[in-house]
Amino acid sequence: MLKALLVFVVVAGAVLGIGYLYLQAKEQRAPKRVTRSSRTGPRSAPTRKPTKSRFDSGPRLLRVLPVALLAAAVVCLIVALAQFRISRTAVVGTVVLTIDASQSMNQKDVSPSRLGAAQQAARTFLEQIPPTFPVGLVTFADEARQLEAPTQDRAAVAAALDDPPRGAGTVIGDGLNTSLDAIEAVWHGNPQPAAVILLSDGRDTGSTVSPQDAASRAASLGVPVYTVVLGKTSTGGGPGANAALLEDIAQRTGAQSFTAETAGELDQVYGALGTQLSTQLKVSNSAALFVAIAAFLAVAAGLSVLFLPSRSDL
Repeated sequence: MLKALLVFVVVAGAVLGIGYLYLQAKEQRAPKRVTRSSRTGPRSAPTRKPTKSRFDSGPRLLRVLPVALLAAAVVCLIVALAQFRISRTAVVGTVVLTIDASQSMNQKDVSPSRLGAAQQAARTFLEQIPPTFPVGLVTFADEARQLEAPTQDRAAVAAALDDPPRGAGTVIGDGLNTSLDAIEAVWHGNPQPAAVILLSDGRDTGSTVSPQDAASRAASLGVPVYTVVLGKTSTGGGPGANAALLEDIAQRTGAQSFTAETAGELDQVYGALGTQLSTQLKVSNSAALFVAIAAFLAVAAGLSVLFLPSRSDL
């Protein structure tokens, strides 16, 4: 509705501007009437020299002001249309879900199990994220595996979630590194908005690529890594997720770290992330701004036609 109104205003301004140009051209083509005095006839009354109007006495800029405003409005509309075309063809955002599939995810302190809760939360996320966003899936245990390359096929990602390969180990760094490989494969050398959501309930057990190096790579690529700590946490060397490490990964990449100890909390985290990424990863465009500027200029052109004196006022 708003776009239609703005287009109407621009068209109305264009019509007024064209009408103004037509009237000016018509006045310039009209023949001037000359009064001749007769030597033998009665002496005609002296003619009074017409006074100049404000339009003629004013700066020349006033004469071309409506045309200039209208031309600027047309330019803004052209730019706005170009922006709309770019927004339709651009990749809007790639997300890779990176989930811990180690044996510790079998624990049932989170119902129905840590892995079950993670699977359900990921499905919630797939429902939250816009359908145009490619989503990939990477799991990690004793090694990292890409189960689904980033795709808009939500059913394929959901099917890959059902039975991820399991193992005894938690290679967090390798999981993140594999996720970044998946994102760069989508880019084809042309970086686009992307993000990783990494969930783990344990500690890194000796990745080939350390978590810190993987986080530095993500930061250099401009890919935020949102981390989710599931279940109990540990700040020392005991069992439980290394919350400090996951928080460090998020901070290094300009993202956030979350903690969830129940399935409900995990659903809320993934739901919030779906909403947040839907806003942040969209390629912004200034088309609406240019349309608004064009409308303003068109209105100004129309008002200048209505209120500036014309030659007919002489």
